[in-house]
Amino acid sequence: MSTFLDLNKVIPAAPSAIHHALRTAMPGKYTPELADEIAADVVARLEQLRPHAEQTGGVR
Repeated sequence: MSTFLDLNKVIPAAPSAIHHALRTAMPGKYTPELADEIAADVVARLEQLRPHAEQTGGVR
């Protein structure tokens, strides 16, 4: 059984999830600016996958 990511759900949730993950995993290094920078990169990479996902029904 394959699991596909629904990028329409994952992309909007990514920034909040990244902020939470950094606050939890790296409380001494966390800054909102760092989390925003990482989130922007992750969202940009996921957006690059969107055309393929729309053609194939999702991203594995």
